[in-house]
Amino acid sequence: MKINVNEWGIVPGRRKDTSFRLRDLLDFCRMEEETELIFERGEYHFFPDYAAEKLLYISNHDEDTIKRIAFDLSGCNNLTIRGNGAMFLFHTDILPFYCHECRHIHIEGIQMDYERPSYSEAVIAHAEPGLLELSVDRVKYPFFVKHKRLYFTGENFCHELQFWLEMDGEKGEPIAEDPDFFFNLPDGGAAAEWKETKEGAEIRLVGEGNRFSRASREGNRLILRHHPRNYPGFYVTDSVDIVCKDIELYHSEGMAFIAQYTENIELERFNITFNPKKRRAFTAAADGFHFVCCSGLIHIKDCLAENQLDDPLNIHGIYFRIREILGKGEYLAELVHHQQKGVKPGKPGDVISLVDKRTMLEKGKSMLAEYRILNKDFCVIKLEDEIQGLVPGDVFENRSCSPDLCVEGCTFRNNRARGLLLTTAGKVIVKNNYFHVPGAALLISGDCREWFESGASGSVIVENNIFDKCAYVTNWGKAPIQVSPETEEFADKKRVHDRLEIRNNKFICTDSRLIWAQNIDTIVFEGNQVILEEGYPEREGESFYTSYVNHFIDKND
Repeated sequence: MKINVNEWGIVPGRRKDTSFRLRDLLDFCRMEEETELIFERGEYHFFPDYAAEKLLYISNHDEDTIKRIAFDLSGCNNLTIRGNGAMFLFHTDILPFYCHECRHIHIEGIQMDYERPSYSEAVIAHAEPGLLELSVDRVKYPFFVKHKRLYFTGENFCHELQFWLEMDGEKGEPIAEDPDFFFNLPDGGAAAEWKETKEGAEIRLVGEGNRFSRASREGNRLILRHHPRNYPGFYVTDSVDIVCKDIELYHSEGMAFIAQYTENIELERFNITFNPKKRRAFTAAADGFHFVCCSGLIHIKDCLAENQLDDPLNIHGIYFRIREILGKGEYLAELVHHQQKGVKPGKPGDVISLVDKRTMLEKGKSMLAEYRILNKDFCVIKLEDEIQGLVPGDVFENRSCSPDLCVEGCTFRNNRARGLLLTTAGKVIVKNNYFHVPGAALLISGDCREWFESGASGSVIVENNIFDKCAYVTNWGKAPIQVSPETEEFADKKRVHDRLEIRNNKFICTDSRLIWAQNIDTIVFEGNQVILEEGYPEREGESFYTSYVNHFIDKND
């Protein structure tokens, strides 16, 4: 069934809430076997006042569990949304798209932005080691100073500014020296005092030895990060066959797209980019594309991710930490990191891998028989088999949720942090992409000490990509390609990750670093072109640093 949404009173060009009528339309779609919603080109406004409200735990986001939702697609099947280039403009804290227990969802042809973004920005008008004078557009980014602290306001928020990301005013990318700056935090950062000025605001550091980045200079732009990351653009859970095409996402209050426990996802020409009418220094407030405990095939094709505030792509599982062994095959487990609360361990029949906390090597496998959620922090799982040798502090992950990944034809540039974070046991192919990121372009890691992001990688093939001056910020990467699972101990021969093949790529570098790798069985480096250019401070390091790598095969010319 095809439905023109204007038949339901959803029309462009009016600065009125669309959420209320949209709720009725989506309720109708849930009753139909197959539906296509057609939007007329134009601008649509979505406010949270009459939007659906649900309790949601979104992995890798700040904990703010009650969410208002514009497009609540929960329970929809065989649904297509055609935007025809329409602009969806969201107001205040609202989750644009939520898919839960959906099948065959196709969304295409939309632009997305927020009337008042969750971050603000400023330009450095004058710079000294311990003082910055900032120019701020008070109309776009309202603020005030109280008790020598700086606060920014929005349509429904008032948050203190305590950290920023500094961008090079000419290159439009994070500066090369200490781009993140933190202050007035309860647990760290410099002490700072603010005062209002005619052009904006002035910040002065208090205390001996405090200074701003040595790369701070007049004309650089500051992305002022004063809002929690709590509302992604798309949040998908427990669904199958999700497709997003021809999406222009100009801003989201969290990640652009995140999926959990979802099978088969295709993102094609999904661009995280600038609104051409506004040209802010930032796009999404966190990662670009993020996948947690997914399965099937994730296909990212011909996408652009630029100037978002974290990695373009991260794929991983979650390590649950065993708090107590209750009986044979029965364990009390906890979700440790504060941004992973409320995530379930899987479903009965899934394969569970039990992992040594020190080496991150598997101690055994079994199938999940049942589980019981106690609260957002703890659960009890029962396995079909008892695994010998487990101790409290060991961890487990869901190995049934290890998707294949193909990333092709994409551009990743000028964002904060790194490029693609690849921790999945599925087959990974990264081909025909362009990378210009300040950290490692490819990071294969995993840990059970801080983030608890799991996934011993299987086969990773990297071919025909361009790595253009990556890893110029050493805090975010030791080399353009980095393998670094965070283990406490190393086994004699067995390794956490399996095989990485790097073939026929072009590396444009300002120093000798190419690969930094440890705790992987095999690396193949073949047919790659290396070009040395100037442009960034030269960093120390070897072309190939390897530690606890069983086989390093260099077939390069």
